[in-house]
Amino acid sequence: MSVQSPDRPAIGSADAPPAVPIYRALLPGADALLPYLRIIDANRHYANRGELVRRLETRLRERIAAPGCAVLTAASGTAALQAAILAQTGRADPARPFALIAGYTFVATAMAAEACGYTPVFVDIDPATWAIDPATLRRHDRLARTGIVLAVAPYGRPHDQQAWVDFASSTGVPVVIDAAASFEALMQNPATLTGTVPVVLSFHATKAFATGEGGAVIWSDIEGLKRCARAMNFGFLYSRESRAAGFNGKMSEYHAAIGLAALDGWDATAAASARLAARYRAIAMRAGLGDRLILAPEIASNYALFRADSRSDPLASCACLEAAAIEHRFWYGPGLHREPYFAAHRPAALPATEACAAALLGIPVFPDIDEPAIERIIAALARTAP
Repeated sequence: MSVQSPDRPAIGSADAPPAVPIYRALLPGADALLPYLRIIDANRHYANRGELVRRLETRLRERIAAPGCAVLTAASGTAALQAAILAQTGRADPARPFALIAGYTFVATAMAAEACGYTPVFVDIDPATWAIDPATLRRHDRLARTGIVLAVAPYGRPHDQQAWVDFASSTGVPVVIDAAASFEALMQNPATLTGTVPVVLSFHATKAFATGEGGAVIWSDIEGLKRCARAMNFGFLYSRESRAAGFNGKMSEYHAAIGLAALDGWDATAAASARLAARYRAIAMRAGLGDRLILAPEIASNYALFRADSRSDPLASCACLEAAAIEHRFWYGPGLHREPYFAAHRPAALPATEACAAALLGIPVFPDIDEPAIERIIAALARTAP
């Protein structure tokens, strides 16, 4: 008996998977990994910041090429986010117990804050950027009791980091940027990395650049990165004395091996992603849906979004996709404030969050999706689009 992924909506049954899945990861194969696995075998150093982890950090820093910034890897994007929070502020202070977080993001953002002792306070987004507006946040009624702001780059969209640097400087409230899917955006425009606030990436298998599971913090503050490393090593740094809150958040050598092999082939991967987005867009244009699809480079290449408008019902689109056995997903759910777990933190309403959550439907895209599958997806969507 097979068991479905716990976050996968059922289409048919576990024994009858969708004809077109929402995503199928494609990581480096065995031949690409073998040279790195042999290094692991020779070193017999499997965890705790071995040679391959250090190599990966160096190569990522060189590829992103943001002046003054360094890279620290983590076991996951959530671990990197949690470490960055602890490095910025430590655990929550009773005088400033709140973390201001976009209502429109994945639950990991809020859970990382909660793991550091913060109470999430969900904030509405700017409908144009799908993200929190720092200017609006300056007027938030809980800002005086806020210990951290977690800004989010939704779907890996390019992010105005300087605005958050200015916000932190003028308010005194530390900021961490959850840019989980933004690897491509940073590679394409490293100048957006100010370095002043920590930026967190995810390298989960579903991301454009993936290590199977992993993440990283990018920051120009070397002492801050040392605090991140300490947080991900049970509070230990250069000694056997635990001096701060911590957990086990270090990347393994095996995951670093996947990352190094992925970097070896990154140029080809990026070119293939661009061709795929162009092909998807062309098929949508022929069906009259070109302005309704959101693809790379506007968002990360591991996402494709179909945007409902006032004339169409997104649930009708879901029904047509379901009938065609095409997996689909509202990636950020109904908004964090409407997730059952966070019911106690629910604000009165977050209208822009709820509008985006209802309008932006995730549709299949993955490295080896073929043209007939894309045509099947677009045909299903065209049946409900006016």
